[in-house]
Amino acid sequence: MRLVKYSVIVCLLLACAGIAWAGDYVPVGHPTSFRGLEWGTALEDVPDLLAVKGASYKDTYFRKDERMTFGDAKITSVAYYFRKGKLYRVGVAFEGRGNHFLIKERLLSMYGRGRGVGSRYGWMWPDFSVEINYNDDAKTGGLIYTYEGKLD
Repeated sequence: MRLVKYSVIVCLLLACAGIAWAGDYVPVGHPTSFRGLEWGTALEDVPDLLAVKGASYKDTYFRKDERMTFGDAKITSVAYYFRKGKLYRVGVAFEGRGNHFLIKERLLSMYGRGRGVGSRYGWMWPDFSVEINYNDDAKTGGLIYTYEGKLD
C-alpha cells in the first residue's frame, strides 16, 4: 500500500513538473523561415548569398540587396549562419532605442509575452529560440533567430 501511495505522489510531482516545463515555451508556433529561407535550407540552394570576409566569420553570409527594415524599424545588417551547410541562425543588427522598441513590439504581437534577463528578452520553443538584446552604452542591438533542431 505504501508503494502505491508513493508511486502516486511521484507521478503527481512529475506531472506538475512537466506542466511547469511546458509553460516555459511559447504557445504559438515558431517561425519556419526568415525572409523566404526555411531553417535547414542548404547553402547551395541559396545563390544570392555572399560570404562575410574574415576568418572569424566562417559559414556566415549576407544578401547584397537585403531590405534594411524589420517591420517599421530600420536595421543595419542581416547575417545568415550555416552549420553543416544548412541554415540554422539569422542575426539582425540595429541601432537606437527606438528601433529596439519597434522590433520588440512586433515580436510581442507575434509571439506574446516572452522572458527577460537583463538586456536580453526572448521566446523559446523546444527546438527554436528568438532573442532580442540592446546595449545602452553602444546604442546597438541584435535580434537572433536560432533553429536548434536536427539538421539532416
